[in-house]
Amino acid sequence: MPFANETASALGAEDIMKDAEVTALFQRCRHHLDPEAFAGEVLRAAIDYTDEVVRPLEGLVIAADGSNYEASISNGFPSARMGLLKIGQVGIDIAEYHKIDPRSGGTPDPITIAKIEREKNTYSVPLTGAGIHLDGHGPRESFRKSTFEAFRSKRFELLGGKLETTLVDLFAIDGATEAVNGRRHLKLPSTMSCPITGERFGHDVLVPEDIGEVPSPHAPDSPLYLTDILRLSEAFAEEGTNQQAYTRAMSALEHLVLAHTIMRLDADEHTRAILNGAIFLVDGPLGIFGEPAKLHRPMMKMINDVRSRVVGLPPLVMGVTKSGRVVEHGKLIQPLLLEHFPRGRTVLIPVSDEYRYRYIDFGAKNPEKNFGNDTYYGQSFLVRSVSDRIFELNIAYPFAEKGAGFQDRKVDLSAYGADIGRAIGVVELFETELYADANIVQHLAHRCASISHRPAGRTLDMFVRSIIGA
Repeated sequence: MPFANETASALGAEDIMKDAEVTALFQRCRHHLDPEAFAGEVLRAAIDYTDEVVRPLEGLVIAADGSNYEASISNGFPSARMGLLKIGQVGIDIAEYHKIDPRSGGTPDPITIAKIEREKNTYSVPLTGAGIHLDGHGPRESFRKSTFEAFRSKRFELLGGKLETTLVDLFAIDGATEAVNGRRHLKLPSTMSCPITGERFGHDVLVPEDIGEVPSPHAPDSPLYLTDILRLSEAFAEEGTNQQAYTRAMSALEHLVLAHTIMRLDADEHTRAILNGAIFLVDGPLGIFGEPAKLHRPMMKMINDVRSRVVGLPPLVMGVTKSGRVVEHGKLIQPLLLEHFPRGRTVLIPVSDEYRYRYIDFGAKNPEKNFGNDTYYGQSFLVRSVSDRIFELNIAYPFAEKGAGFQDRKVDLSAYGADIGRAIGVVELFETELYADANIVQHLAHRCASISHRPAGRTLDMFVRSIIGA
């Protein structure tokens, strides 16, 4: 490695090129033993989907995004830090958008544009970090308590429901609740480790929903919270950065806010009509990773239950990923697609497990194992849009649960009905030239959720220090 500000020698490659062993190894190497067969297999998976794409004319598009920032109160040892999460949610009336979209025959109108940009919600969530003591508790317990208080906060209230209610409702779908004396309790499973002592519970622990906490069987003077079911504190570090814990929390919150919006609208017959033709767009894959991953199964069941109750066009839950292995693969085969599919045509490649393991996720994989079995609630599709952009599209599985033959069922296009065409239509409708691989809805959600590290981050550092003190 060079030293700071040191420039590399222009002759640095000479010794490598003169090394006989290097040359000998290169001479034994080959790449793509049969490139024509490789290209043929990729093209057989690609489908001209242009005629199936349906751009929506009405309905509501709701997009969500999140970001987090770790503010330093003291830069030395020991650490003293706070986490600040921000979730942004944007809603756009598609019919109103068509009025200002020149491609739809509309005329850009500053008043309508300003109105669209105002239809947003932002949720600011403070979480304690290393070295922080909340109400006299240690740092780890403080993090757990601040997480619980965030879920119980009024900031997330929607149609009279709190985020903690949605959390319990989701786990109720998976049978993880129990009624005792007419009160609903969330069940912390016997196999779970106590977040206070690290010991396994050994038996189910019931947390009453109305109170939200219960004494730990292994530490009677310390409470267990409803939100411990997410196991976010397992990623918490007593010293140093907690970026991983905050990223896990932010990801869980993004998907929970999505579920919260859908479930609260579905709870009443009058608001359920809003879900008719609605589209919910997540920035990234439809998957929940790390400790909260168990949420993905009740999310999958909930989405299918809600879709079955809506009269009219079922709501669509989709994710758009702008980077990662699938997108990188798409960009590598873009010349191949352009050669065989004319510009202006939409191309779809269902990313089956067989295709993924052969061309995208190499390495030691069990081909019989369903990809994302413990994390994903949506299927990946590689798309080249009508404007020749590459993106990964995730669409919620059209099944309530996974089971036998799921590897084949999840890439059966007939099971998705019009959902794939609708999802591509949404992305193509809101494509923007403002940023590469971006769409307007995601851009607006990102804009109201993002926290820049400079100057906003430095301002947050000073804000936190002014209240907590160095």
